[in-house]
Amino acid sequence: MNDVFGNELTGAETKLVDCYRSLAAVLAEHAEELAPYQHRNALKALGTLWQVTNGLDMEPGQVYHLGA
Repeated sequence: MNDVFGNELTGAETKLVDCYRSLAAVLAEHAEELAPYQHRNALKALGTLWQVTNGLDMEPGQVYHLGA
């Protein structure tokens, strides 16, 4: 996986980006199935992973539509 500048991510960095994308997908597709505390904590985790993904120059986009 490459960042926006074409630099290849390490294996660990790729897994972090995958975690971000996976959690964003869960919130986008299954938020209504989560208990309130699960939804709230998943949003907090997503915000943290967004910071990591943004720091890796992966252009994570905005997540306001997910409630973050």
